[in-house]
Amino acid sequence: MNFFGIGTVELLFIIVVTLLVLGPNRMVEMARTLGKYFREIQRTTAEVPRLLSISEDSPESVLPSKSTGSIHSDPETADTPDERIEKPPSGA
Repeated sequence: MNFFGIGTVELLFIIVVTLLVLGPNRMVEMARTLGKYFREIQRTTAEVPRLLSISEDSPESVLPSKSTGSIHSDPETADTPDERIEKPPSGA
């Protein structure tokens, strides 16, 4: 048996040491807490590919719509970089 890269003997050793250090009541409590964390990690890792596939399928949904305003400007009416740069005062 190979559990997280740990063999059976190593896993039994970890359980015995944990039982000695934490005691039976806290060991059960700790196991529940670890189970919750592992379950949450599994849910999150299972959700990531789904979110990536959604974003690949519909990139338009990420961009703002024309009716609500857009961060893009019309290239014909946009200022050129030279127009936006203020020229330093002469005589310096």
